[in-house]
Amino acid sequence: MTHRRIRNGALALSAAGLLTVAAAGQAGASAAAPTSAPARAANCVHVSHSSGYVTQTVKVTNNCASTVSFSVRRVGPDSPCFIVGPNRWRSYKWGNGLNYQGIRWNCS
Repeated sequence: MTHRRIRNGALALSAAGLLTVAAAGQAGASAAAPTSAPARAANCVHVSHSSGYVTQTVKVTNNCASTVSFSVRRVGPDSPCFIVGPNRWRSYKWGNGLNYQGIRWNCS
């Protein structure tokens, strides 16, 4: 039982650290609506966002005939620019606290 108490305490400390980072990141953030896919790719690019207890993930599936580039917009720094070829997908995972704000297209 002592082992369980220590493990849960470590989890609580990790969550507190994430909340501190989230509060610091949100201090200078502006509210922005998520962006949608560009008009030429609206019917052939699919974006999904999922959020768990510790991390969140964005998956971009490109069913277009051409390459698509994107970065994930979030509170704090945006993700690097990713390039997804035709009939491919790419996912990006990060810790909770940097809230998802949408996708920025054509970053390359």
